Amino acid sequence: MTYQRYHDENAILDNYLGARQYSFGGMDTNRPFLKIAVKTNNGKVYVLYYDLSTFPSTKPKVYVTQMLRTQRGELMDSPNAANHTLTSWNNWTQLCHYADDQWTPDITLWHVFLKCRVWLEVYQTHLRTGVDMGRLLKHQTSHV
Repeated sequence: MTYQRYHDENAILDNYLGARQYSFGGMDTNRPFLKIAVKTNNGKVYVLYYDLSTFPSTKPKVYVTQMLRTQRGELMDSPNAANHTLTSWNNWTQLCHYADDQWTPDITLWHVFLKCRVWLEVYQTHLRTGVDMGRLLKHQTSHV
């Protein structure tokens, strides 16, 4: 990510989230990342970890910094279209937020955050009601 893109992304996130809710790290390494704290509507707090190593040319991998489970107790550690999850890493659940063919380099980290925030709210609904996430969260058909 260029310095200008980092500056722009930082300004956007600061505008919507405030500097205390997120932090960039490792920006001078081959494994840059972003962490964002998210509080769902029911008060549950999660931390999202964005792997920025190939961003913005490819979509960032986004993980919840814990291994999540379905309401039935199944680990959310592997690709699952119904749950919108991908392969886990570091014992963290990876969220599917954009289809590869829908990704373009102009999509901001804020847009990714919005999709992940919706995912977390749907996950909370799934835990509360038992309704499959696939019934609540549709696969995207457009760019944003």
